[in-house]
Amino acid sequence: MMIVGQVSSPEEAIEVEFIVKSFVVANRARALAQQQHKV
Repeated sequence: MMIVGQVSSPEEAIEVEFIVKSFVVANRARALAQQQHKV
């Protein structure tokens, strides 16, 4: 995944990375929950 845009500081980069990782984990959890629900 690529983030397009400008990041002004290392702290901001870490924050953006954390948000993106959280988003990915949430999507994965949702997919797994839907799979469990179907069974």
